[in-house]
Amino acid sequence: MPTHYLSIDVGSTSVTALILDIESKSVVGSSTISNTAETTSANDKKIGRSEWDLDRMTDLALGNAKNLIERTKVQPAAIGITGQQQGLQLLDQDLNTVGNFISWQDQRSKDFLPGENRTYLDAMGELGGAVTEENGLPAFENTGCPIVTGYTAPNLYWLKANNELPTNVANIHGTTAPEFVVSRLTNTRPVTDPTDAVSWGAYDLSKMGWNHDLIDSLGLSRELFSNLADSCTPAGQLTNEMAAKLGAKAGIPVSVASGDHQCSFAGTVADYENTVAINIGTGGQASVYVENPTPRGWLELRPYIQSGYLLAGVGVVGGRTFRTLRDFFNNASRAIAGYELDPDVLYGKLVELAAEVPAGAEGVVVDPLFTGSRSNPLAKAAVRELTPGTFTPGHMARALFEAMAAQLADSYREAAKLGAGERSMLVGSGNGLKLNPVLRESLEAELGMPLQLGRHNEEAAIGAALCAAVADGSFKSIAEASASFAG
Repeated sequence: MPTHYLSIDVGSTSVTALILDIESKSVVGSSTISNTAETTSANDKKIGRSEWDLDRMTDLALGNAKNLIERTKVQPAAIGITGQQQGLQLLDQDLNTVGNFISWQDQRSKDFLPGENRTYLDAMGELGGAVTEENGLPAFENTGCPIVTGYTAPNLYWLKANNELPTNVANIHGTTAPEFVVSRLTNTRPVTDPTDAVSWGAYDLSKMGWNHDLIDSLGLSRELFSNLADSCTPAGQLTNEMAAKLGAKAGIPVSVASGDHQCSFAGTVADYENTVAINIGTGGQASVYVENPTPRGWLELRPYIQSGYLLAGVGVVGGRTFRTLRDFFNNASRAIAGYELDPDVLYGKLVELAAEVPAGAEGVVVDPLFTGSRSNPLAKAAVRELTPGTFTPGHMARALFEAMAAQLADSYREAAKLGAGERSMLVGSGNGLKLNPVLRESLEAELGMPLQLGRHNEEAAIGAALCAAVADGSFKSIAEASASFAG
């Protein structure tokens, strides 16, 4: 029976390869490198653009995986893929990239239309008949999410409105980063499973398929949308060309990609029904599993792998939030002293200084929404209640971490209020949490539960490897795989 499975996680800031041994329930090895494929100019970054070279990103991911296989001398039985959700890459009929990859961090769809007092998101909402519920953003019916920047359909709509879609749209289709990697490995047209399809913003949860009426109302071609496939099924086989690039055996199954949010849950949580899961990477999520669809309020309802759903607060508080504070101090150092500090050292120092400040930050309050929130994309961050004695890096860092914890805890409380029920266990994952004891302490205080960290790093990659093991027949379901590995 095969026991070793390779996974690739195409993240926003890094790409990871991991080999899992399901027999010993251990990580044989992993390797993470920086994602250096961004092509966004400095000027475009200032206006909220985020564009990447997805071919370059894929080459980085495959080279990293090849090095891991060579180092561990382990041949995988199958390959699982995960990575950043949302975003958009156009492909032609020969699977060649058309233009740059627009990432989930891109903000262009909340730009105002030329000469109008409404955004592209507003225009989309009007065309598609979006409804605004109490305390929420406009949302299309049964999509599980509001209309927000970074999602795939809004990016498609922006390109169409600005005449940047190729004219022969019948031969063009869209994809996201993880699906693109699967396509490259198998030389097949990309397919999308429900976990990633929902992040397009035009997926109907009641029908578990594309909402073609909505797509038509937005003036988009149905051909632009990926074909759908079930989670944990083979998307194809590793081609000879890609096998040579990886140093793996040709013909092994490559599983349909699943979203990194769901994969992180699968790789961390053994008991789905009783756990609230907090993941903090570039972004952050607080999630609970529900078997059946439930009212979502201002949360998002995302299909889970194979069955069930994650009711989640998918905010922008996370590693990017902390990075903004770090960059402020680095910019101040550069402007005043003429030099920059080592970013990693600065991260650690800010956590250290925050730990020296008592809980409550002596009254300092931070609104951490530097880039808005799902419920209010125009929200701004603020620091309040400062005194001469509390206007320090440590106080600001402590107050920021506590504010982040409060945002994530509010997501869980909203889920419980909507009928998801109380949970008795708190499980954390992601380097943004594992490397920050003050944030962990703040979450425990907010939720009144001890926080258990996942036994391994790279939880999303672990979840993707478990998906590959299910696709290969080593487990009957992802729930069985999670209980076996994470339990």
